[in-house]
Amino acid sequence: MASSLIAGAVSLLLIIIAGYVIATGILMVAETTTMAQIDVTAVNEQILQSNIQILGNYSGSNWLIINVKNSGNIVYSGTDIQKMDLFIYDGTSFLDKYVYGIGDDKFSYTFANDLVNKNMWDPSEIINININLTNDPAITPAWVKFVTSNGVSSSTNIII
Repeated sequence: MASSLIAGAVSLLLIIIAGYVIATGILMVAETTTMAQIDVTAVNEQILQSNIQILGNYSGSNWLIINVKNSGNIVYSGTDIQKMDLFIYDGTSFLDKYVYGIGDDKFSYTFANDLVNKNMWDPSEIINININLTNDPAITPAWVKFVTSNGVSSSTNIII
C-alpha cells in the first residue's frame, strides 16, 4: 500500500514537471513569435516611409554623377549609405553592381545640402553619387538604378 502511494506521488510530480516544461516552451515560442512580428512590422513601416528620387545625372567620358533626393521620412546614416547599391545598364546587358568603397566597381558620395545632421542623409537632402568609369572606358551607360539599404529604389535613363 505504501509503495502504491509513493508511486502515485512520483507520477503526480512527473506530470506537474512535464506540464511546467511544456507550458514554459509554449510561452517562449509565443514570445519569440511576437517579437519577430514586431520587428517585421517595424521594417515594413520604415520601407513605407522611405522614398528616393533621382533628380538628374551627368555623364562624361570616364565618370558619371547621379543626384538622388531623399523624399521620404527616413534618415540614413553613413553606414546605411555604405550598404546601398548602384546598378548600371548599357542598353544590352547590366554592366555592374557598384558598391560604396569596395573593389574596382565602387562609388563615392558627397552631400549637396547637408544642413541638419552632418554626414547623415536626411529627408529633403540631395546626395551626389560619383562613379568612376575608367575601368571600362568603352562603355556608355544608358540606365541607372540606385537601391537604398532597406530596398527602396529609383531608376532613370542616363543623359548623354
